Amino acid sequence: MAASKPLALLLLVALSATAMSAAGQGCGAHKVTVQNLCGHDLNLGIAAVADSKVLFPNGWLLPNGKHESFDVCSWSGSVSAQGAAVAKFHLGHDGGAYYEVSTDQANMPIRVSVTPHGSPLQGHCPTAGCNSGNHCFEHSVPGGNCHGVTEIKIVYYNP
Repeated sequence: MAASKPLALLLLVALSATAMSAAGQGCGAHKVTVQNLCGHDLNLGIAAVADSKVLFPNGWLLPNGKHESFDVCSWSGSVSAQGAAVAKFHLGHDGGAYYEVSTDQANMPIRVSVTPHGSPLQGHCPTAGCNSGNHCFEHSVPGGNCHGVTEIKIVYYNP
């Protein structure tokens, strides 16, 4: 009988580890991607809220032509760059998203857009902000009705 207690304890530990692993699997499927297409290296700032982890340190340098992705379970806050509109967004652990960025970027040296990705996206999930041709889109998700999001992509452009 003494051998069955350690075996039972080992089985309990294994089941607990499996349950924790399964609970965390939904988190790895979400990410925040930041891409630099503005023609020069870009110093980025970040302001995480609602106990979101810091994706990168303030003043982080993203080289021109590069992108970086960060795995998250959920995230709320904003990403900024000097000369660009601030991108604010929330990505929920359930795939719900809210994001906004100003479309008044005509006089800014850097354009920025925020685009949700998912398969399939559900609700109203437009790209927000402006691209390199100074084409601007909606500034936010109307009513926050965007679901099925697995990635929020922030792109900085050269005007």
